[in-house]
Amino acid sequence: MIHTQYYKRLAEKMTSCREMLFVALLVIFIIAFTLSAIPFYIQKILHAAFIEKNTYAIQAGFLAVMLLLTIRSLAEYGNKYLAGKTSNCLLKQLNADLFNTLLNLPICRYQQLDKHLSTTKALTSIREISRLTVHIITVLVRDILILFGLVAYLVWLDQDFALFIALLIPFAILMLQVMQGQRNAFLHVEKPSFNALVRHLRRSIENFRHIRLYHGQQQEYRLLKQASHSLQQTIIQQTNYSAFIQTLCQLVLALIIVAISYLMMQQAVRSQFSIDQLGAYVAATLLMMAPISRLADLPRISRSIQKDLDQIVLLLDQHTVYSHDKPAIPATKGSLSFESASFYSSVPERSLQYTLDLKIKPGEIVALVCQSKSDCALLIDILLGFKKPSAGKILLDDIPYEAMEHADLLAHFAMVSNKPVILNSTVANNIAYGLTECANEASITAVAHIARASRFVREMPDGLQTRVDENGASLTRHQWQKVEVARALLKNSPVLIIDNLWLQPNRPLLNEALMTLMQNRTVIVLLQTIPATDEHIDRIFLLNNGAITEK
Repeated sequence: MIHTQYYKRLAEKMTSCREMLFVALLVIFIIAFTLSAIPFYIQKILHAAFIEKNTYAIQAGFLAVMLLLTIRSLAEYGNKYLAGKTSNCLLKQLNADLFNTLLNLPICRYQQLDKHLSTTKALTSIREISRLTVHIITVLVRDILILFGLVAYLVWLDQDFALFIALLIPFAILMLQVMQGQRNAFLHVEKPSFNALVRHLRRSIENFRHIRLYHGQQQEYRLLKQASHSLQQTIIQQTNYSAFIQTLCQLVLALIIVAISYLMMQQAVRSQFSIDQLGAYVAATLLMMAPISRLADLPRISRSIQKDLDQIVLLLDQHTVYSHDKPAIPATKGSLSFESASFYSSVPERSLQYTLDLKIKPGEIVALVCQSKSDCALLIDILLGFKKPSAGKILLDDIPYEAMEHADLLAHFAMVSNKPVILNSTVANNIAYGLTECANEASITAVAHIARASRFVREMPDGLQTRVDENGASLTRHQWQKVEVARALLKNSPVLIIDNLWLQPNRPLLNEALMTLMQNRTVIVLLQTIPATDEHIDRIFLLNNGAITEK
């Protein structure tokens, strides 16, 4: 089923390229006019050749036809160029909606989403939808104008005969669609039966132990043979029916052509048509065949993109947690309160519930020792408001999380991870990620120096502008950790989360950077093991088998 409301939404997305569409419409009009004018000049050539015997008129007619074909070819090129530009414009709009949706999904949707398959499928579908939508619009407008122009010329020659042909055009389109529908119906009928046979055969192979144990080979053989025979019978029946319908449609189309040819000959015999008029009618009728065929194929093209369009619209209509781009950051002290905040930790073969009852003072450094990475990830999601506790509440400076805009809440946090997190293509853009509009090179250089990253940055080919993505230079894990410290310093948030990373004797420069970063901030350190030294840590909490205790 074709949902017209989806195409209305696509039309709304194309309003941004309306100037291009207007130019494309002018080009399409030129194509239709030049093609509709060809029968007129054919009539002139035939009149000059068989009636006037005028050589110069014949040459002039052929030159005119050549000029029309040249103009039409150039217009076709322009039409394809503009169609490609319009398709890219629609693709840009749909991609923008897709990116906005995917980047603002609720956290639970990210966990359910197959990132690779979903994104690949979505981008491929959007590209195909954009291309075929513009193709449908182009064919619909261009070929209707061509048919209108050719019929208008035939009306000028003979009104009654042109009316007869105009009435036959929808009938011919219908016959072509029926023939195309029969080909599609054949595939739809064959596929379910074939898939059922494949499933039965796979099940027989998977259960070979039981089949042989109970001596069921002959029984399975008979069942598979029956399924195969049923499939073949279905294919034969559908083939015969489809062949009959297609033959009938081809016969009807052939009879239409014969009837038109017969009426033309009758008009010529009665001297109502001269030879030049007859040639013009034949040329106009032949030129109608390609537009009629393309118009008849449009429903098939629409059906082919309908499934992709359904899935894309469903994805774009997903609920998002988008909020304003410029969060308001009120002055905060950075205290955190967990009031009977319960959450579930799900790991393979076990599910535990924790309940946090603690208050973290401003500027306090607290370590939470978890049993697994999944527990650490869950705590990060809860601290950042991506996941709500199943019971209880969390407060930031006595303000409940629920009372804050999510963007405002996130503005109070920064994070440094043990695992490198690459967010952009250059060192500078990684440090200033999310703040590129308000951060200048001087501030980036300053935080890189404080994070003890300036030494290795100076040694890189382009300094802060060195590419560090898959096509550029590579950094060590320790170097990336310093980049993350610089990123957190630039954001300058009152609460800092340190994920699976702490002070170590063999990394004095990183330790200095972390100590500088932690000054005058509330720090929550998430670890999987108790740190070797609790120096600089005010309190340590152990999360073990659902119980939370302070060490």
